[in-house]
Amino acid sequence: MSTADRLPTEPAPAALVSGPCPHGTRAGRLLATALWSAFALLGAATAVLQGPPAGMTGLETVIALLTLFVAAIVTTFSLRYMRADRRPGRYFTQVGLLVGSVLLFALAGNVIVLAAGWVASGLLLAQLVGHEAAWSEARAAASRSLRTFALGDAAFLAALALLASAAGTIRIDAIVAAAPALPAELTLAAALLLLVAAAARCALPPFSGWLLSSMTAPTPVSALMHAGLVNAGGFLLIRFAPVFEAAPLARIVAVAIGLLAALYGVGVMSVRPDIKRSLAGSTVSQMGFMIMSCGLGAYAAALWHIVAHGLFKAWLFLGSGSSVGTRADKAAGLGSAGMVTMVATATLALGAWLTLTSAPGGSLVPLLLGLATALATLAAGFGATLPWRARLAIGSLVLALIGFHVAGLTVIEHLVGPDAAAILPPWALLALLAGFLAAWVWQQHRQARPLPAALYIHLLNAGIAPATPET
Repeated sequence: MSTADRLPTEPAPAALVSGPCPHGTRAGRLLATALWSAFALLGAATAVLQGPPAGMTGLETVIALLTLFVAAIVTTFSLRYMRADRRPGRYFTQVGLLVGSVLLFALAGNVIVLAAGWVASGLLLAQLVGHEAAWSEARAAASRSLRTFALGDAAFLAALALLASAAGTIRIDAIVAAAPALPAELTLAAALLLLVAAAARCALPPFSGWLLSSMTAPTPVSALMHAGLVNAGGFLLIRFAPVFEAAPLARIVAVAIGLLAALYGVGVMSVRPDIKRSLAGSTVSQMGFMIMSCGLGAYAAALWHIVAHGLFKAWLFLGSGSSVGTRADKAAGLGSAGMVTMVATATLALGAWLTLTSAPGGSLVPLLLGLATALATLAAGFGATLPWRARLAIGSLVLALIGFHVAGLTVIEHLVGPDAAAILPPWALLALLAGFLAAWVWQQHRQARPLPAALYIHLLNAGIAPATPET
């Protein structure tokens, strides 16, 4: 039996059979009310002002709204999900502190507050991963998360110390404004350290293990984690974008590790039989794609990716319990291999035309890949063996989603401003697009054929801690 197939050896924790705690329920309701109220107030202020409230940037406003919205949904869901937990008061307190720490570093104006919120969020997240302390797998996952965060946080603190000392200030806006004038070697070192911190929090290889092993966390925590907290690396790269723009080598490294993570995450997702770890593999892939977009300078596309992925992944995790007892159809996907090939070819042709007729920026790759996915989904819906009414309903839904993404991206561009200059020449962007499309077509054509045994076992056991003898 492989490590991935092991089942927990402990008896079911008492949390599953104990009665509800009224004090914990009261704390949860208070937290949910506070989160919904804060989201409504910030959303109303942003809408009335048609932009960020005073003292906030567009990036800060978007991250704060996403964090409050997802946290409010997760907390409301938790009121019922955690009703039989032995320590609901502790759970809701930690969730509230976690949300507060995320808002602290998202809205921080100086590096001290930023560092405090960043480190605190990692500590609190690890505690929630190990919420069921009677389960050895949960304790091991929490310890693994702490070790990974400690490494990433050390790199983060070192980067902040370098930048603050060189710029002579602790204010973040002054540091990023001074970045182009700082010594090139120092800027490169700080950018690479920030990239390590982002990779650790986003669970990019070789740091993916903490996220893939965190399935011991309660499902609402998984939803909050995958929908928002792993996105912190993307926020970090966008927040310190001028530092990366002054260090082109760091941007190229970001593109490379993002590409690697995108492919690795898809591999894990495709072999895992359990729904939550399969979703975790998907998150690794999406985070890799987001970091790659940041490296390309497509900040608006990367930030909209954070928002859209956060909302979608929260919905998937909160509904993951409905998948228990069902069998995924391995042949299911975005239509037939032939149709995907045609969509990929048309997308590549459009990319080539844009490359020849204009000077495309870094957003060329993420936007055209998003377009290809939408077209494939639309074609699959109309080509399915369904009644015409159902086909039209699917097509209408896809078109509505396309409109939603266009509107969302337009708003994000208005809030965060223009993208950075492309780090890669047009032909390299086209080659990157072609590589993604080729991998997509290959994936569709090889679904009926197994992966090599060694690769399959490696992906299957990704994130699984080695077996330890029971005491």
